[in-house]
Amino acid sequence: AVSQVIGNIPSPAAAQPGQPGTPMAAASGTVYGGTGTVYDGASTAYSGHTLTPQMGAFVPPDFHWALVLLITIFTCGIFGWAWLFVETAYVRKVKPNSKGLLFAIIALCVALLNGGYSGYMTASTGIRTHANPFFSIVAIGLVEVALFQMKSDLEDYYNTVEPINLQLSGVMTFFLGIFYFQHHFSRIAQWKKMGILQPQGS
Repeated sequence: AVSQVIGNIPSPAAAQPGQPGTPMAAASGTVYGGTGTVYDGASTAYSGHTLTPQMGAFVPPDFHWALVLLITIFTCGIFGWAWLFVETAYVRKVKPNSKGLLFAIIALCVALLNGGYSGYMTASTGIRTHANPFFSIVAIGLVEVALFQMKSDLEDYYNTVEPINLQLSGVMTFFLGIFYFQHHFSRIAQWKKMGILQPQGS
């Protein structure tokens, strides 16, 4: 509120029009001092928007993308699957009609069935049987569909409900997926907590 910024400052007596030193009022009746933004530590100017850290009730998962990558490598991809569900579940919160979580679940089911078939054939025949490449491609394709569904939903939400002008790269989404999203989730989480929105970068 204005009163919280300027305090209880008594209003000066209104000057009569035509008197010397009287500034002309703007046509709209509002005086706007250029393009500057008042920043008092509780808001952030970003891409033409003055944003408050309390805007919206949803805080995305705040975990450094490099740690997500390292743990995924050390767990042979298992953590990556888990984090995909963490991210898609968050997107489902902000966009209840998002289909990203559904595609991720289907992708995991296809991958598990493919791995189970490979294990069964290896155990029953005694010959190592690799996963079916067709179903592997289907699982990867479903993951990509889930990722691009998330991209669309996040851009829609963070350009309408909480307008921070979020622009996500299709190339980065395709190749880096959950790690790329986590970079932006961490930025948004810090803004929610600290009121400072770091530059978007890629």
